[in-house]
Amino acid sequence: MGELALVDHVDETKGKELATAGAAAVAQHEIQSAIIIARRFPRNEDQCFQKLMKSAGRPSFAEDATYSFPRGDKEVTGPSVNLAREAARIWGNIRFGLYVVRDDEDTRLIRGFAYDVESNTKVEVEDDFKKLIQRKVKGSNPPRTEWLIPDERDLRELTNRRGAILLRNALLQVLPKDLIEDALFACSETLKKDADQNPEGTRKRLLVDFGSLNITVDQIEQKLGHPFSQSTPAEIVELRGICKSIIDGHTTWAQYVKGPEKAAEKSAESKANEDALAKGQEALKQQQKKPAETKAEEKTDFSHKAEPMTCKMACEMLEMAQSVAEIAKVMNAWGDTDSTPQERKTVVDHKDMAMRRLTPSKKK
Repeated sequence: MGELALVDHVDETKGKELATAGAAAVAQHEIQSAIIIARRFPRNEDQCFQKLMKSAGRPSFAEDATYSFPRGDKEVTGPSVNLAREAARIWGNIRFGLYVVRDDEDTRLIRGFAYDVESNTKVEVEDDFKKLIQRKVKGSNPPRTEWLIPDERDLRELTNRRGAILLRNALLQVLPKDLIEDALFACSETLKKDADQNPEGTRKRLLVDFGSLNITVDQIEQKLGHPFSQSTPAEIVELRGICKSIIDGHTTWAQYVKGPEKAAEKSAESKANEDALAKGQEALKQQQKKPAETKAEEKTDFSHKAEPMTCKMACEMLEMAQSVAEIAKVMNAWGDTDSTPQERKTVVDHKDMAMRRLTPSKKK
């Protein structure tokens, strides 16, 4: 009986080795075949570009082509995994995928890859994460979350979500950078055009998507700072990226809105900056009553120039300003010029940044 058991164990071991060797041989044969086909039928880059631009012209595709997440006071946007996959499909002769490298009781290691068999360029990226998910505690006051061990369905969703990021990063390192940038620009223009042609329909679709996430109109208007019905095409595009990111599970709505404390802190800082600017403007008026200043001071005084100050000139001078008085001079010169609402907003934003740079908030 002992010899029979030993023979069965040896046969089982040989069977596993043969299966592994067979799988490796099949994978190698597929790669070799792909390389031969790529050399025989190389991609036409101009044709690929034209096809991708055609895809970017479809509003349904453009809505899913970007992601958005907050970083500090700014929102970072970029190409989504949907855009990366579509670009890889059209570019052709690219193999990409995702597989599990290690899976134990507490962690899982996954690897995503992209292989351009035509240029023989391969990129692999890995993610080693714990098998935990974050959930809100019902009835908690104040609201809080806790980390839980996921069931099979939640673990699969977690793996797919993190794997999508790996695939995107791998594909973007293989695909030409200018191809993706042109596609992003085309998608943005498509969404703006769609919002211009059918603003009500675009807003309604966006409200439906946000409603499925339990995000109300009041919350959206709080972030925008004005009624949702007055949203510009650019704001619609931004909100679409936010909605897409939340649906994919990359971010939450709380990350895009600031709490009352931060809002009050920002308001106090803004008031302090405005007070400092007012004092600077008053001091400037007093100085203008005196004789002409030195040449160094005249460089930042634009009141004597006959030609009006452009938006670009004002922004450049605000970036170089070394005192509140210099900022006041630029704003006084700019205030007398004709400008569009967008130009005024740009100059005011540069003024606020200059004030924050020269009058940093004091930490307790």
